[in-house]
Amino acid sequence: MQVFIRRSLAIVSTGLLLTLQNYAALAQNESPTVSSDSVNQSFRSQQFDTLPTDKLKSRMPVSSFNSRSNFNSSTLSITGSPGAVNSSDSNSINNALENSPFSFGASKIPYSTSRVLGGTANPAQTSPYNKAGKLYMAVGGNTYNYICSASMIGKSLLLTAAHCVHDFGKGNAGWVRRVKFVPAKNNSSEPHLSYESSSYLIPTTYFNGTDTCVQTGVVCNNDIAVVHLDNNSRGQQAGNVVGWFGYGWNGYSYAVPASAYQSVFGNKLFASITQLGYPGSFDSGLVMQINTAYGAFFGSGNLKNTWLGSAMTGGSSGGPWLVNFGNDATGENYGSQNIRNVVVGVSSYGNSEQKMGSSWFGQNKEFSASAYGTRGAGNIGKLVYDACDNPALANWRLQTKGRCL
Repeated sequence: MQVFIRRSLAIVSTGLLLTLQNYAALAQNESPTVSSDSVNQSFRSQQFDTLPTDKLKSRMPVSSFNSRSNFNSSTLSITGSPGAVNSSDSNSINNALENSPFSFGASKIPYSTSRVLGGTANPAQTSPYNKAGKLYMAVGGNTYNYICSASMIGKSLLLTAAHCVHDFGKGNAGWVRRVKFVPAKNNSSEPHLSYESSSYLIPTTYFNGTDTCVQTGVVCNNDIAVVHLDNNSRGQQAGNVVGWFGYGWNGYSYAVPASAYQSVFGNKLFASITQLGYPGSFDSGLVMQINTAYGAFFGSGNLKNTWLGSAMTGGSSGGPWLVNFGNDATGENYGSQNIRNVVVGVSSYGNSEQKMGSSWFGQNKEFSASAYGTRGAGNIGKLVYDACDNPALANWRLQTKGRCL
């Protein structure tokens, strides 16, 4: 009990009050995460080559789940209050995205997908785009032979999809051997060099195949992962070079329209989302693509996801889904829940109808606590807590090493 009292005082001083139930969950390591460290130990110092672009493969799961249900927000289970962590830019004001979707696929869900636009020769290399990048994976050999996308959420902490670093349910045999992250890659230009790693954390339920999913390993609650990146060849941490995005949980910046507007917008819980990634079907996967769309919360039983329309394909897996994307203007305020550049999901799966999905960031059946340390709620809070603070994971503890936030 003395330990609990001391810890509770420390948490209250930061403005977060955890209940006895939350602490009990932490003490039991509720729905723990799994690290690749021990399995991938032998690959940490090996050299990995990269296959030519036309030989690289995607790991994106394809969903055959095409529910036409009426997603009435009043029947959905949203647990806990939304929250978010600031990005390294420390911007706190934002507006709704002004890009109106102009196309749709067979799903009839509208979106706007294009190359990243900007006023420079390499727009992906300007802030805030440059916090995202291309991810290469080595599967079954010493060559980078698969592709995904990812984004920075700390100095050396990378966020991506669990399926990019592990085969669902395959335990220790499921890990990819090594990854290479290239922030702001644009064709052959790699202005911030690259960052490699063999250390990843994923939810245990994804590791052992017991996660809440519609299909085996597809449309799941917890298809998310964090990666501890090594420094680049100049000895720099990626986040110290390009910065990092914030992350949110429990529907940060999502809302149900006021009743007076529901005749036009409906009564679904949704957000204005910006999706970034490197789909292999556009520009050979060498140029960052952007997609803007309304993302709607989808809940079915214990499943929690976000869906949106998108033309992105394999290679965009693990790329960030952001709310309040962009930079502040001077003038009017931007409304509620307006922290800039907050990741609330990652590309988890696609389907033939040009609809994509993401695991919901926050509390769910597997990660029910409203806070893990000071890192937030649910699956994302637990992953960041384990990566940065958890004393039981001696090989991580990135905060004490100056490699977290």
